[in-house]
Amino acid sequence: MADKSWMLNPKAIRHANECIHRIKELEGLRLKLSQPDFLPQLHHYVDKLNDRQLGDSYAQLLGMAGVGAVVRNLDAEPAQAVVAQAQAVGDEGTRVSDELVHVEGKSYPKYRNGREFKGLFHGVPRYR
Repeated sequence: MADKSWMLNPKAIRHANECIHRIKELEGLRLKLSQPDFLPQLHHYVDKLNDRQLGDSYAQLLGMAGVGAVVRNLDAEPAQAVVAQAQAVGDEGTRVSDELVHVEGKSYPKYRNGREFKGLFHGVPRYR
């Protein structure tokens, strides 16, 4: 169970809401604080979008939530959350790939949504 004591701090909630609003502006997706995996999801979008305003708000939130606790929670993400089957676009159209990449004792699909696995960033798989 993730430590959510940072949610008792009004300034941390303000920074989390700034992140939520920025992701909505950029991606059209609304994250919710009530999601059990809010911080890992937020981390994923900060890494994916590479937006300075979002990164600044996230850094402020991490300062309040405690960087060490957040990183431990990111590393503790269950491998079941990673989809075992991914789609990759080939010459013959769309095909399903069963190919897995094994990193740090966990397995990740080599392809996801037409993107190839490029490594981990703080325990979160990166696809490009």
